[in-house]
Amino acid sequence: MKLNIFAAILGLAFTATGLFAFSCPETFFGLLGDYYGAFNLHFVKDAGIAFFSAGCLLLLSIKIPKWSVPLTLGGSLFIILHGVFHVQMLAMGMAPTALDVAKEVLIIISPSVFTALLLALRVKEQHQESAVKG
Repeated sequence: MKLNIFAAILGLAFTATGLFAFSCPETFFGLLGDYYGAFNLHFVKDAGIAFFSAGCLLLLSIKIPKWSVPLTLGGSLFIILHGVFHVQMLAMGMAPTALDVAKEVLIIISPSVFTALLLALRVKEQHQESAVKG
């Protein structure tokens, strides 16, 4: 039950982010740091679709318990890899100020860590349930 609440929070946040990026791409991009380069409509809409899809899969993992792990995996891959990429960007010094680093960690990296945690906990939960049914 608690994992479903965790999945719902993440799923709703990613779905909302995706809808925002897809439907208001210029506004969404304007919230990013200048170090992201020039606006690219196709790129921002693609990101919106990826976030929306990830969120929908996490939400679906709540509704279909027997498929919770594969659905969580599907919903997590983009989010986790996106966070890893941003860690690499920070390591290369892409964010010019401490505020930019803080925003990256808070807005992108932390949600990816939470999503990885959700996936790990789902796998653990399924493994424990399998052991009990054994």
